[in-house]
Amino acid sequence: MVAKLNSIFNHKCPQCLEGDIYQTQSSYQLKDIAKMNHSCPKCGLDFEREPGYYYGAMYVSYALTVAIGVSLFVADIVLFSEFNTWYYMLALTLLLLVLSPWTFRTSRVIWLNFFIKYKPEMKR
Repeated sequence: MVAKLNSIFNHKCPQCLEGDIYQTQSSYQLKDIAKMNHSCPKCGLDFEREPGYYYGAMYVSYALTVAIGVSLFVADIVLFSEFNTWYYMLALTLLLLVLSPWTFRTSRVIWLNFFIKYKPEMKR
């Protein structure tokens, strides 16, 4: 489980935990946000599984977005004495806009981790 979390949060290959999935490290270089390596530079795992493979990542992205919204809602209720719907919606909109590049890339990595097993023997 720790290996999978390491892969997800560092955007590393789920099989060897060493190779980068994306060509750039930052989620906020918007010109290159979706540019993935075709295969892992360390173990050779093919990241281009099949056409349309990453469509399932939209469901993961939706789940991440709902988790962010619920977390903000709980934080709003706990931190402020009075709940204001308009402030919540404004804060949620701004937060989701700021986090959308990270959510896009992380949902793809999570989707890839659903189907690829960690193989410690693949480390070099």
